[in-house]
Amino acid sequence: MPATVRDREWDIIGRKGEHWVKVHVNSFTDGDQSTWPGKPAYRPSSEERYLIHLANSWVKQQGLEEPGTEYHLDKLPDGYATFETDQRNGTQVYKRLFGHPSGRFYDSIVKFEPHFLWLMGGKRGQCECVHCGRPKAGPVIRRTRLPVPGERFPLPLERRKGATGFDMDASGASSRSTPTAMSGRPQRQIKAAGAPYSVDEEGNEDVYKDFLKKLLGARGGTKGIEDDIHEVNSLDWRAEHSWNDYGVDLIQQNLTLISNQHSFVPRVGELVMWTPNFLDGHYLMLDPETLEYKFYSFDEKRFNGFPAWRAGLITAVPAATASDGPIDFPDIQTLPKKQLALNTAGFRVETFPDPNNEVDKTASKQYRYVPLQNIRPLSHWQMLLRGIARDRWHPSIENALTCMTSISVLEKWWFKGDWPQASILCKGLYIGSELIIVGDTVRITPEPSTSKTKRCTDVMIVSDIRVNLVKARPEDVLPDTPLLSAATSITLVGKAYTLDIRRDYQIQGKDPDADMTDLPSPVPVEEVKTAFRPVGTGEYGTWYRLHDPRKGYEISYDRVLGRLYEAAAVRLWTGQLQTKQHEEAEKLKIQPPLDFDLKAIEEGRRYATQADERLEEMEDDQLGWFWADTRAEALDIQTINGTETGKYDDVRDATTLEQWRTYLKILNGQTVAPEVFKFKSAPQSQVGGRRGRKPGSKVVNGRVIYPGAEGYEEAADEEIPDVWSTPRHKTSQLAGAGLVSTDDEDQDEEGVETFEDAEEVLPSVEARPDHAKHAAPRQPKVQSKAQIMANPDDIEEGEDEEWLFQPPVVRGGTEESEGGDYRPGAE
Repeated sequence: MPATVRDREWDIIGRKGEHWVKVHVNSFTDGDQSTWPGKPAYRPSSEERYLIHLANSWVKQQGLEEPGTEYHLDKLPDGYATFETDQRNGTQVYKRLFGHPSGRFYDSIVKFEPHFLWLMGGKRGQCECVHCGRPKAGPVIRRTRLPVPGERFPLPLERRKGATGFDMDASGASSRSTPTAMSGRPQRQIKAAGAPYSVDEEGNEDVYKDFLKKLLGARGGTKGIEDDIHEVNSLDWRAEHSWNDYGVDLIQQNLTLISNQHSFVPRVGELVMWTPNFLDGHYLMLDPETLEYKFYSFDEKRFNGFPAWRAGLITAVPAATASDGPIDFPDIQTLPKKQLALNTAGFRVETFPDPNNEVDKTASKQYRYVPLQNIRPLSHWQMLLRGIARDRWHPSIENALTCMTSISVLEKWWFKGDWPQASILCKGLYIGSELIIVGDTVRITPEPSTSKTKRCTDVMIVSDIRVNLVKARPEDVLPDTPLLSAATSITLVGKAYTLDIRRDYQIQGKDPDADMTDLPSPVPVEEVKTAFRPVGTGEYGTWYRLHDPRKGYEISYDRVLGRLYEAAAVRLWTGQLQTKQHEEAEKLKIQPPLDFDLKAIEEGRRYATQADERLEEMEDDQLGWFWADTRAEALDIQTINGTETGKYDDVRDATTLEQWRTYLKILNGQTVAPEVFKFKSAPQSQVGGRRGRKPGSKVVNGRVIYPGAEGYEEAADEEIPDVWSTPRHKTSQLAGAGLVSTDDEDQDEEGVETFEDAEEVLPSVEARPDHAKHAAPRQPKVQSKAQIMANPDDIEEGEDEEWLFQPPVVRGGTEESEGGDYRPGAE
């Protein structure tokens, strides 16, 4: 594969990365140019991302991938070409690849990849792309498109009168949102006798199909089924849970830690706004004149510019709360003294990469451990970026907003149902940038109204998070069918409250100002203090019940605006606790708003619907939601804390997964066939283990050669004599090494110190073969304590040059140590 010469101007090829290699495609093709669309609906589009992604996939399939090398195709297969067309509102384009003999187009690189690899493989076997045969289930179905040069998606910071597109007064309600992913599940194949009833695409047991089978068997009974969810044959599940005295409940430990923290404390897996550097002696405050958030110095009594905001992913939280105490309100604005360093007492934040770019995920390597004062929720992006031109935004901010409509559940723990309905109870829900867990209080998005302004007045204390399987069918129970039910939904159940007396369940539909209307009693203050987890919830105002307290309240996931934060935290964020604003707020009794970030969240979700290429094309008034199985899939990240995860983890191949399942059978006490010995030991992790080269490896001309590699035998024959190491003594080698040389002895006659590099010392050692031939130094005769005490002057003298190889005898023990060389008489 010769190095490429850039034939045309690219944005990525030849510009990003150290070394680019052009890969020439084979002549096999089935492309049909007659299927290309005509003008003016379509126009030719850049094929750069196709060339890069397909080349890397092909090279990786052939096993020719080299570290530090980037690949791209010289062209697409003959008959294939990329085109783009404008969306209805003209704010973005959809990119499609035409040329398939069926006349249909590919709307993503991932969908075309299996067909391309089938072509490059000489059309052997059956192609399993979406147009040729039954598609393989993949974690992501992308809708690839690129904006035209200089184009940006509409993302206004402020709503202006007469604005179109993203006007907050538009009638697009979240209740009209529709999920576009998770409608299908991986295809399955029936296994041999004794195997699990159904498996997923990785071969792991699908316990949910087992539950459906039991549910169907209990059809017609007086009650359905209820049972715990234990995926004991999944190594992923076992790595996070305790089972049969093996493992640790890591997820439950994390959930317990979260439940004991304030609501404003960032959680692992959340997207946030953060700044790597915070000016010393400054505070992030609201400029009352410009309403912009800047650094403020009380010493200088002036504002000193904006922070360098970027978006990031929380990958680690403070781990030593016992010594430094939990994160509290002072951490929001100040840097309290901590006993431990930030890598233990701070948050690890990784810059968020582009979820639409599967090639470049290097932004995650830009991370830092920072205190809480450097971090704000992602929902604050509008007010934090106020006054900063959009062309100065860090790219990670738009990357994070692209995932504002991603959703995934955490810790599925209980299955219950009565045919044909069933529910899977979960302990957490990632929605957009936030993590919601059971026990949290969430703000509910306001319902569509005819008024000019929308206000958030309702909240709910979450008691259940449910994945509902609606109208399961007998064919859904079959092990090789992709679905679990005809429809799926996610709902949250709990107790709801409101700040609007008109929405109290006792007078809904009545006029509270009428004389004949009996006003309902508010929720007692003591109940507010005990029912709500966030401290100071009563400071938001007077609370009323939104429904009959004897019943529950259920909302869809898209009605969740975000967590309810502590009132004091909201006042700090919005500037109400600043000096002048605080005095005015106290006089007027201004309460913190529930919807201070309402516009930012709704704008972010609209932006994600347009920008996320994994979503299908949506109608103008609808929100598109991407349902994922894991948080890593929802964010499409490659690494977390430097460890590859999800589809980017090359270790998760078929052989390794089979090996893991076999080991799990052994842990579970099952009988395993002798075939278990066919597996090779997996490479041991360097984390916490022995570091360095493998035993027997040689260094030749600065290159490490391992046993069995080409040239190892020749290197062994010409092995360079090793430098003599310090022989083992009964004396203290540490003290001896300290007495061999001093700073004064290393100085030359002029008093100037001389230094040598390792590369300069090695040749000087090689040039003295007499050292290698020198006999081993004579070891001093071991004497007992009595002999040493009786003969203090009987010290064996060595040869003149023996000091080159043996440290001088020094005090290496005490009178209590056996065999020590301590001689009191010598003093």
